Amino acid sequence: MNRRARCLRAAESLLLVVISASGFPKAHSPTPFQAQPPAQAPPAKGYTTLATPPRTNHLKAFVIDDRLSALRREPGLQSEVIRRLRLGRTVYIVSSGSGQQKFCRVAVTRRTRGWIHSSAIAAQGRAGEDQRVMKLIETASDGFDRIGLCRLLLERFAQSRLVAHALLLLGEEADRAAVTLTQRVRKRLAEVQVGNATRLRDYYLSDAGLDRYSKLHIVFDFNEASAEFVYDGKAYRDIVRRFPEREEAILARQRLELASKKMAGR
Repeated sequence: MNRRARCLRAAESLLLVVISASGFPKAHSPTPFQAQPPAQAPPAKGYTTLATPPRTNHLKAFVIDDRLSALRREPGLQSEVIRRLRLGRTVYIVSSGSGQQKFCRVAVTRRTRGWIHSSAIAAQGRAGEDQRVMKLIETASDGFDRIGLCRLLLERFAQSRLVAHALLLLGEEADRAAVTLTQRVRKRLAEVQVGNATRLRDYYLSDAGLDRYSKLHIVFDFNEASAEFVYDGKAYRDIVRRFPEREEAILARQRLELASKKMAGR
């Protein structure tokens, strides 16, 4: 090969090296120390990835005075009444009125909300609410309402120091109810003729007058010899079992002894 050919070949080789060096750089993966976390899409406008919507905690309460328990459209005594809430009905306090307003906004169901007089409800866990219920028990003119309020205090304010007293009042009211029921049922069953398959006891303890007391877990027994109802004394037994050293336990034992004597002639 002559000198000219060798020069041309050397020039071609040099040109190839220059072209290769001036091309696009090869892609390379970063070293572990250069690795970066994957890019994340920016959050949508108006939102943040760190904040979580807070949960709304409504205060649980119960209707304790059905004379004021009208659920209204607006916080006012002349506002439209949506419905009347029964004694013991559970509601959730959403907010309270400001200034001189004596109303609370409550949720009754998921779709039903309204305003109710604040004196009509008692909030569970709020100090002094058990005393409000006890005051209503002691001043109630209707015996059945008094029993209902006693049940409400026992079930919704079970840790209250007033439980023993509520049990005693419940038992005493049940004793009075036994007397009233006896008089009423005697009139209704005056002409009932007892057959071979039934006794007078069957008719008395099946009377419709006992139904609403049964819903409040008040149970009566019946003495056929004297034809009278007798309260079974569960509230008194609960006092003796749970509060044996309290003054209420002394009265409870006396009531149980009296009931035992009434049933002795059965």
